[in-house]
Amino acid sequence: MFIRKSINKAGNTSVQIVEKDGRLNRLVKHIGTARNPLELDELLKSASWFIEQERIKSGKVSLFDNRFKRSDFDALLDSLSFPKVLDSPTYQFFKYFYQKVGFNSLDNECFKDLVIARIVEPGSKRKTREILITRFGKKYSLTKIYRTLKTATAENYKAEIEKIVNVFVRKNIDPEIAVLFFDVTTLYYEAFEEDDFRRFGFSKDLKHNQPQIVVGLTVTRLGVPLSLNVFEGNRFEGHTMLPCVNSLVRSFNLKDFVVVADSAMLSVENLAVLEKQNLKYIVGARIGNLPTKLFKELLEKAPQKDGETIRITIKTDPKRVLIVSYSAKRATKDRYGREKLLTTAIKAQANPSVITRRYKFLVAKAGKLELKNALIEKSISLEGLKGYITNHTALTNDEVIQKYGELWQVEKSFRMSKSDLLARPIFHTLKESIEAHLLIVFTALVVSSYIEIITQKSIRKVVKTLLQIKEIVIEEKTTSQKSSRFTNSSEEVQKLLKLAKLTWVT
Repeated sequence: MFIRKSINKAGNTSVQIVEKDGRLNRLVKHIGTARNPLELDELLKSASWFIEQERIKSGKVSLFDNRFKRSDFDALLDSLSFPKVLDSPTYQFFKYFYQKVGFNSLDNECFKDLVIARIVEPGSKRKTREILITRFGKKYSLTKIYRTLKTATAENYKAEIEKIVNVFVRKNIDPEIAVLFFDVTTLYYEAFEEDDFRRFGFSKDLKHNQPQIVVGLTVTRLGVPLSLNVFEGNRFEGHTMLPCVNSLVRSFNLKDFVVVADSAMLSVENLAVLEKQNLKYIVGARIGNLPTKLFKELLEKAPQKDGETIRITIKTDPKRVLIVSYSAKRATKDRYGREKLLTTAIKAQANPSVITRRYKFLVAKAGKLELKNALIEKSISLEGLKGYITNHTALTNDEVIQKYGELWQVEKSFRMSKSDLLARPIFHTLKESIEAHLLIVFTALVVSSYIEIITQKSIRKVVKTLLQIKEIVIEEKTTSQKSSRFTNSSEEVQKLLKLAKLTWVT
């Protein structure tokens, strides 16, 4: 039963007791009509008293009944203590999916908890230890945590985890892994001295004065990571793809698949080795750097309509084809970027004393600054064009472009690992600890990616939603007997908990 107020045409307020009956509201009692605020206040008190009496008659007792003094309720609360508020539903949710993927076969409780903590609130190992204790009720010493990192390296968890992922992906997500997406990124360190592993190199985080490592990541069509490989910080991007692909071919026994990578992976050596191994590939083409004859042929046949594509057989190697597409939206973007760079170059040419860097369209000749007119014309001719090189000639132009367009999945995984899972910066110094740290990030990335697939929500949204429900631990002071209760949860939380079969929480 509840109180309903309604205002009539005269402006007076009627107060009624109403009970829900299916989808309809059934009138239980009309309390009265108030003509002013004072009368309304009295009628609301009468309505509340009526509802309370009806509840007492039905045998439902409350400590807030008017038969009890408020001090009785306070005395009950004083006899209890609330030592902990835990995020145990959140922990159990991610534990379920950690086990569902199959990682429980590692039989390492601490490693599992480090992965779950990395998903829920990533941080340093010291901060992670505090989270495990205060929010999950899991007690670990720092020594135990660092010993777990050593165990992960010493017992080659990487190989075991990749096998687990292989089995899980084939069984639950993609039975035939037909496409592999590969990309690299850099992770920097909170340090300024390099060693044999942490080296200075081209930093995608713009941390050029800090040592780094290069990380190669291979993912499936839906973005589930299959492998993660770590290289020295000064390793050239183009030299990272082949070791990763070959490792996957051996470990996963892959056949009849296509490797998709961006233009940084495009090199004569890479493509020749892939072809020698009878592997198919689709890579981005830097069409501005094509050989002269091929570039001229491209300009002669270049598509001009939005969505139009062309295919050119590369005469120096007939196994490969160059596919070029035109996009009006890309043309607008390219034009804006070119005009912005040209404007900056012209300003610098007029004021050479303010130059502090190199300009794309500006060159120094005989002590004077000149515009690179040939490069400007070349940029104009390439506006809106995007190139792809592939040896999978059986695919149509649209299929090649579509598969390359899905490369964003690996970029998404890198963004997730860097932002949501805070893979960077890295504070470890030993190579073994660095690799173990990234292995935890990789395992968390696998679990997170699968959860995103089945929920169609970002992992940050899932975590934020789950953290709405808490487990409150209650202790009776006299006997020290403990019990716990869960806070109320929304329908959205309940849907997530049901995915992990956590019906006991409700």
